[in-house]
Parts: sequence; structure tokens; C-alpha cells
Amino acid sequence: MWFYCSLFLLSGIMLHIDFTTGIVLLVIIGTSCIIKTKMKQTLLFGFIFVCIGYLNYPNIHLKPMSSFDINSKLSPYYNSIIHFTDKLKIDGDQVKAIGMINNQTYQIYYRIKNKQEKSQFIYNSPILKNCNIRYTFNNPLPNTNGLKFDYNTYLIQEDITGVINIRDSFLKTCSRRQLNLIETIQLYRESQIQRLKQLKIDNVDDIIAITLGETRYLSNERMEELKHIGIYHLYAVSGSHVAIISVFLFKLLLRFNIRYDHVESIVFCSLPVYAIMTGLSPSVLRAVSVVMTYILIKRIVKLDSIQILSITFIYFILYNPFMFFDIGFQLSYLISYFLLLSAPIIQSFTLIYRVISINIISQISSLIILIIHFNTFQWLGFLSNFIFIPLFELCLFPLLMCFLTIFSIFNDMPDLILCLVSKVLSFTIFLIEWFNRFNVPDLVVGNLNIMIYLCLFINLTIVSICILKRQIKTAFFLFVLTIICIVFPNQTDKVVLEFLDVGQGDSMYAFHMDTNEVVMIDTGGKVEVNQEKWQTKNQSISYTKSVLIPKLHEKGFNSIDYLIISHPHKDHMGELLEMAEQTTVKNLIINKGTWSNKELKLILNKIKENGTNILDSQQLKQIKVGNSLYKFYNQNSPDHKDKNETSILTEISVNKFKILSTGDATILNENKILKDILANYDILKVGHHGSLTSTSEEFLKKVNPKVCLISAGRHNRYGLPKKKTVNKLLNHGCKVYNTQHDGELEVLIDKGNLKYMTGLSKYNKKAYKK
Repeated sequence: MWFYCSLFLLSGIMLHIDFTTGIVLLVIIGTSCIIKTKMKQTLLFGFIFVCIGYLNYPNIHLKPMSSFDINSKLSPYYNSIIHFTDKLKIDGDQVKAIGMINNQTYQIYYRIKNKQEKSQFIYNSPILKNCNIRYTFNNPLPNTNGLKFDYNTYLIQEDITGVINIRDSFLKTCSRRQLNLIETIQLYRESQIQRLKQLKIDNVDDIIAITLGETRYLSNERMEELKHIGIYHLYAVSGSHVAIISVFLFKLLLRFNIRYDHVESIVFCSLPVYAIMTGLSPSVLRAVSVVMTYILIKRIVKLDSIQILSITFIYFILYNPFMFFDIGFQLSYLISYFLLLSAPIIQSFTLIYRVISINIISQISSLIILIIHFNTFQWLGFLSNFIFIPLFELCLFPLLMCFLTIFSIFNDMPDLILCLVSKVLSFTIFLIEWFNRFNVPDLVVGNLNIMIYLCLFINLTIVSICILKRQIKTAFFLFVLTIICIVFPNQTDKVVLEFLDVGQGDSMYAFHMDTNEVVMIDTGGKVEVNQEKWQTKNQSISYTKSVLIPKLHEKGFNSIDYLIISHPHKDHMGELLEMAEQTTVKNLIINKGTWSNKELKLILNKIKENGTNILDSQQLKQIKVGNSLYKFYNQNSPDHKDKNETSILTEISVNKFKILSTGDATILNENKILKDILANYDILKVGHHGSLTSTSEEFLKKVNPKVCLISAGRHNRYGLPKKKTVNKLLNHGCKVYNTQHDGELEVLIDKGNLKYMTGLSKYNKKAYKK
């Protein structure tokens, strides 16, 4: 009964997200309930839980905005006592933490002033201390590019009131506070982490991640390696680790002739401690709650594992409705449901087929969640998990837990164990690096309708059933057919242009739905600031990771057919190398003669190694993509000291519409091509971010654009766009869009129509809907 109650609760939540999908799901669950249970009371409870799910759905209140250009004036300073939690990370010269002020939770940022202060933070951390701080409130922007992930929504889901920036040094004001039991264990966990960091052993950061669930010390390279081969979940302590710990404790204590009921009590009390020691992740909380609920309930009534899992699901959703949106929570419960429902059949299999079935079903059940949130699924993970799951769960994790236990008890470690751990861990890292040599393209699925996601889930459930029935051919056929249906949508005549908001830089995509090809002009990029080694971050967020790749994947593409770089300045090509590493760039179009210095040639050589074909615009002149034509101007420009003057101007002709992208071309360049370009363009990508060096009167008269798009960073130090330039555009009757105010500009070209939608309008549509 509890299993169906959890499903009815889920359908109530779905009614709030999408009413039609919720109704369909409710009909499916109700029909199954009638056929399976034939109990009217289950339907009655089901109706109650549908209402609870619908009414308990957490409303996320988003405020409509008139502009993304939030007032640059500094907010007033405040002074308060802050209670730091155990969530604190030091990366380069930045401190990121979670703290409490007046019983409200805040995300905290602080910029370390010097190398000495960084050492003080490391050796005298403010974790679980009270500190007197002077701070300002930070108003984080919503997602200005219309992407799925929105930082403001994330803060609400995590029950974080806001973001604050600490202005002045505060370590000297910190003092110990009286800790409760949970905080005491958290402090012990942190002390263990710092003691482990002092050990003279390779890959100690990996040990900390695998045993204590703390990944903040892992390098950016290691994180990318784990994600690339689909085993990042093995570094995050999960339900399988809880199962290993529970079984080990049970068997160990029973060996010492301790009574079974006493063993249960010891395990019952130990698991919450383990959950705190591993960071209270949703998957660990789920697993611990299942074991603890089982121990409690079995003394009252006999329930199977699926019913106990359902009870914990209902409890967590009712206790904290926002937990439903946590990706780890979703993955943990969905995979657990699939495996528990499959368990009676899997137990009859041979050992090899049992291992294969468990891995495949785990992968299939996670596919839908990964596609919904990330639009990708790693094929390489299918193979790598066959090797790494047994390696981690049967060898590495037990060994490292014994290592941690000995280290915690004796404050020291015998050389023999250190050597053994080092050897096994080195072999594991070798395997991880070896698997990363394989460049297997991920499955990429664009954003789909919620109803299609439901159909996909039903199809994958049928595939799992076929695998359990050993109908391998049928399962393979259905799986391949499902993938084909979601990856290869019907071609249309539409072309979608996305002028992205990448701060003080330029980048745009052209998605050609008629040929399923992608053309990109410039990648954007951040101007590098000279920093000392201690200031450099291990885990930095680039535009490639936060905007460019997510936008590509959400549109359903995994490669770029043509990438045009207007000129070699960081704000136009700073992300080029990372883009070539993160996705397939088939052709790179540049004016080769202007890429003359040693650094630029090194970048081109690295891009060649990734299999990219480098084309010289001086010889190319134009390219044709489906029914669209790209023509290049100013590509014969000699190599100027001012690289802006070497900018390639790109004219895009789609049906009867014409778009002109000018890079950072100067008035001199505009005058040179004035006689060659067409007249009366529909869209002008304004040159040089709206500076005074571009967009002359003569040029505007010839181009005569209907829409002008300026890409410029908010509160940039150059004061762009210049008011004089904006007024000039308005005087020529141009509708002006500015990424500072409007975020991205999406242009849908469909037959004889142009439709415009900005990041601001997408956000407000969501805000009013909420």
C-alpha cells in the first residue's frame, strides 16, 4: 500500500508541474492499483496523498524584473554576528561558505586579502564558530540565457535566504560557540579531514572524497575525468556505501556473540553518526533512513523493502518538499525502486548475469533523470561502471574505511597499510586516466515536452522488464528505437539564432534545424588577470561550462560544424580551446594571417590535435549551410597591431532575412567594405560592444538595420555601450537590444517570419507562471 501511496504523492506533485502529464500519470497509477491490489481503501489513501502532493508542492516565488541591469550602487554595509556551519571551501583567494544570521541561512563569499591570511584560514578555520562580520547583500541575477539552471531558484530550493559578501577581514573576531551533538560530530569530521591532508601519501584528496564524501579538495581535472567516464557518483558517498557499512557492522558484531537485538540497536545509533560524518548527502540520508525505518518497523509489523523505501520517500517529501528537486535525491530513489522491484527476479540469475543486469538497470533507470537535468548521458559509463563499481565497493571502499578507522583510533598509520592503500589507489587512478583516453560521444537530447519525458520513462521501464525476462533482442530493439526517436527529431525549415549573454564578450549560435547543423561565431571569454599562485582557483566556472555547452545540449546538439572566430581577442576567443576540448568542433574558420604570435599558434596546434579542420577565411570567402549562406568580409585585412581591425564581418542570409555580425570591426573596416555589403539588414550585431570606434553614420545608412543587438558586460570598466552610439542607433529607427538589460536575444526564423525572445522575457514568463 505504501508503494502506491508514494506514487500517488508523486502524481499530486506532477499535477502542479504539468496538469496534463499529472492526469495521465494518475490514470496509470490508479489503473495499476485497481488491478494489483483490488482494495478500495488503497484508492482512498491514494486520493488523500494526491491532494497532499498537490497542496504541499513548494511554490517558488520569482519576482518579475524590468531589466537584468541591477543598480550598480553599493548596498549599505551591515554588521552582524554570523554562525558558520561546516560548509566552507577555500579555493584560490575565494572563501565560499554557508552561515546563519538571525536564524536565516546565507551563502557567503569573501575575498582573501593576502597569502598570510589564506594560511590563517587554513589553520584557523571559522568553521562552526561565531564571527563578527561587516558585509553587503548581493543580488544574484537569474539565468540571463534562458537555461534550465537558475541560481536564484537553486537558493530557494536549498532554503538559503540570500547571498552576502564579507568586506573586511574577520578571523580575529571569531570565537568558539557551544555546539550541539550534530555540530560536534561535524567539527570532528573537519578535524579528520585536515589531519588526513597532512599525511604524506599520494591522492589523499581522493581518500577524503571516497570515505568522508568531501569533494571540495578534488582538482578540476579529477572532477572532469570522473564525469567524463560516468563514475562521479562513486566519489560521492551513496546508498551502496551505507549498505556495505551496515552489513559489515552486523556481521562483525554478531561475530563477537552480541545479541541480535543489541546489534540492531548499535547499528541504529551508528548510522546517523555515519550520515553526519559523510556530509548528510540525500542518497546517504535515504539509505540510512531505510535501514533505521526497517529496524523500527520490523518490531511492529512486517513490511518488505519496497514499502519501507516508500515510507521514507513520503516522509522526506512531507518534511522538506524542496528535496524533491534535488538531483541526488531523485537518482537515489528511482534507482532504488527499480532495483528493489527487480530483486526477486535478479536473485534467480547466475552471478555474471546478475551483475550485468543490476548495472544495466541502474544505468537505464538513471538515464531519464540525467537527460532531464543535463541533457546528456555518458555511453562510456555503461562500460566503466562494470569495472569501477565492483572495484570500489568490493575493494577500494572497504580498504579505505579500514584505513580511516585505524587512523581515527590510533592517530597514526603503519607503513604497510599506507603502502597498500597507495598501491590500490594509484591503480584506480591509473584506470580512471586510461578510460579517459577514450573519446566516446555522449548521448545528447534536447529539451523535450514533459509528456514525452513520461513516455520515455515508460519505454525504459518496458526495456528493463524485457532484460529481466531475458528478452535481450526485444530490449535492445526497443532501447535503440527509443533513443532514435528522442535524438533525431523531425527536420524543419527553422533556423534559431542565439545571441548569448557572455558578459564583456561576444558569442552567438545559429542552429539550423533544416540540416541539423550548428554554426557558432565567437566563444566569448574572460580577460585574464595576473594572479599569484596562491590566488589561482582549482575549480573555476567558465562560460563554456555555464553557458556555451549547456545551450548547445539543450538545443539537442553535441558538435559544432563551423566555428567562426572574428579576431583573436580574449573576449571573442578566450573559450576556444576549452570548447574544442568539451565538444567536437569540426571546422574552425579564422583569418590565419592574424594569428601570428606564439601563444595563438600554440592554441591552433592544440585544436588540430582534437581533430578540428582549420580553414582560412582568406581562401574561403563563404560557406553554405542548408538554405543559409554565410559570407565573410574584411578577411583580407593584414595583420594589424590592433586586432580589432582584423575582425571578420559575417553576413548571414536565411531565406529573405539578412543578419550582419561585425565582431570588433572599426570604422576604418566598415568604410572598406561599404561598397561590397548589401543594404537594409534585418539584424545588426553592433560592433565592438557599442563603443565609439565602430558604427559610423555612413555604415548605418547603408546597413539600415531593423534590430540592433549590443553585447556588453554589466558595469564594465569601459563604460560600454556608449550613450552616443545607442542614441545613434535609435535615431536610425533601430530597435535596440542590450545583453546588459535583456540577457540573450533568441531569433526564430521560420519561413517568412522573425520572432524575438530575450532572456528577460523568458524569465518573466516563468516568474508570472510561478
